[in-house]
Order: sequence, then structure tokens, then C-alpha cells
Amino acid sequence: MNKNLTIYNNELIGLISILSVLNYHKKMNIGKSMLILPFFSHNNTLKVLKRKNIKVRSLEEFIIKYPSNFSNYNERFYSLLPVSINSIILLNRMKLISIKDGEILLKEDNVFEIENKSLGNRAKEIILGAENLSQILMEDTKNLYLQLRVEL
Repeated sequence: MNKNLTIYNNELIGLISILSVLNYHKKMNIGKSMLILPFFSHNNTLKVLKRKNIKVRSLEEFIIKYPSNFSNYNERFYSLLPVSINSIILLNRMKLISIKDGEILLKEDNVFEIENKSLGNRAKEIILGAENLSQILMEDTKNLYLQLRVEL
């Protein structure tokens, strides 16, 4: 991965991405959480997800409407895997989540202000896209990996 992209898609962006989707799910398996950052790290995908006039009902529909956004998803997934893992570790160490039996649980009593303006415009865009992405991630994890063509 390009070093500049690694800096651009850092653990703070990963942390905000995962936390913003967890605000809708409250609980998700770790495998599914690994799929979040590759969506938000792709500018064209983020632009679509954050639009208020678009409702994404399923991953299949999203792929059919925007196929070019998924041409390198597998590459993005693997290049961002360490950042995603580090972000989950940080969230756990910050006591914003707990991890039990392969599940990530959002701690309801956390005091992290995810919508704090000081986090920047990119964080704001990710938060705007979280609702649509959380809808996509309602599907079965195995089905998501299959449709996204993530090579395991």
C-alpha cells in the first residue's frame, strides 16, 4: 500500500469508522467489522454512502449500481486489515467496546464524542455514511465476504 494512503487511512479514521457503524448495530462480529474501513477509505464509495437522498437496501444492489467501486475491494481489504485490527484494539483499550466470543459490543456508557467537530470533515463524512453502511452490513457475514469477493 502506498505510504501516503496508510497515513490517510490511519487508526483514528478506522476507529471512527467502526464506532460510527457500531452506533447503529451495537454488536457485530469481528469478521464483519473488518469490512468497514475498506468502504469508507474509498472516496467514491464514501461519496455515495454519505448522500442523504440514497438508501442502500442491500450490498447486491449497491454493487450493481456502482460496480467500479468494488473492482479493487479485495486489495483494499488486505491493505487496510492491520489498520482495522489496530483500531479495534484501540477501541477496546479505550474501553469504548468490549470483545467477547468473537463479537464486538459497543459500551453504551462511553463518553467518546464521535460527532465532535474537532475530528474534522472526513470524520463527519464517515458518520454521514454510517447509516447506509450499517444497512448493508445487516446481511450475513459469509454472504458479505462472498459478494465482495474477499479471498480468504
